[in-house]
Amino acid sequence: MKAFNPLSARLFISRNLARTAPVTAVIALAVVLIGAVITVIRSIDLTVLTVYGYNRHFAIVTPRNGVELTPEVQGQLYMMSEIKQQVAFRPAFTTIRSIFGKFPFVLFGLKQADMPKVLTLTGMRLIEGRMPKQNAPECVLSVALAKNKRVKIGDTVLSPDQSDSYSPKPVKLVGLLDGENWFAVTSYEFVAEHYFPAMESSMLTSGSIKTQTALDAKNKKSLDPTQVRMFTFGMLVKELRESLENLYLIMKVVVTVVVFVLAIMMGLLSNIYFTQRLPEFALLTAMGYTRRRLLARIVRETSLMVVGGWALGAVLTIALLNLLNQLVFAPRGLLLNPYDIGSYAYTLPLPLTVLAFASITAGSRLLSFDPVAIIERKL
Repeated sequence: MKAFNPLSARLFISRNLARTAPVTAVIALAVVLIGAVITVIRSIDLTVLTVYGYNRHFAIVTPRNGVELTPEVQGQLYMMSEIKQQVAFRPAFTTIRSIFGKFPFVLFGLKQADMPKVLTLTGMRLIEGRMPKQNAPECVLSVALAKNKRVKIGDTVLSPDQSDSYSPKPVKLVGLLDGENWFAVTSYEFVAEHYFPAMESSMLTSGSIKTQTALDAKNKKSLDPTQVRMFTFGMLVKELRESLENLYLIMKVVVTVVVFVLAIMMGLLSNIYFTQRLPEFALLTAMGYTRRRLLARIVRETSLMVVGGWALGAVLTIALLNLLNQLVFAPRGLLLNPYDIGSYAYTLPLPLTVLAFASITAGSRLLSFDPVAIIERKL
């Protein structure tokens, strides 16, 4: 039979659930608050980088002072050995829905011969319907994009009466794409004939995502910014980080305030609980237990509560975010990852700070109390 251990960390917790359960619940709710808010904020990153993830595969170069790239720029691009493939396209535009409003999205107007090459480059494949015909008011969308726009094959995607998805003629959805990206394709000739100005741009690819970054950097240095404008994945990430910088700063301030408020509250509760347990600690001291062992017991008890609270909070956060994702965010075009490890990393300072503050508060009281006076009921 296992011997009774008066210093078991589970003893106080199991016999005083009325005290320990509320503390654990408060920590769990704080984890839910921090984890859910940060996951939602970080979903902005996830949404933008997923929606425009096709830009990982190629850089886009557009003319600034005309509808086509100048012969000088074309000559520069021709001389770059790093460019394995250059595809001309003419863009049309629509919008996608998100919880933050509407985002612009490009339909790449491609020539018939270039459509298979671009789909292979971006890892997309046609899974339903067909590709747009030459000079026809037709388009294909990725499955995720079609769901976001709530359209199916045969529906109108662009039309003259849509200000944010304008086309001189109604453009019908004729096929669906599947793959790792959001993507949309229409006819190069249709855009060239019916849009004004029908700007011609170029996709520049090195043939591999691994080498694309180096090509993007070289193009940025060598191409005249007064003649062309570049769009690269690196630029997208940089602009996104800069635009969200203040939002992340506010997030960190809020997390810090929540952590320290809870740490102070736990310190006060630890002080109250310690005062209520003075006879217990006095008797244990009189029995020969050192103050160091008693402090270790307090640390273990607090550790069990904060770790249990954090674990419970993490489970509740995942459940809540899964529910919100299905009911609120996904139907509005926001990509939410309830299992984002980076978000839960922001909650780790909470149990660590609470444990440190509570242990220091109780430890300082433990080191100064007089067990003999307590036993004699002089205190």
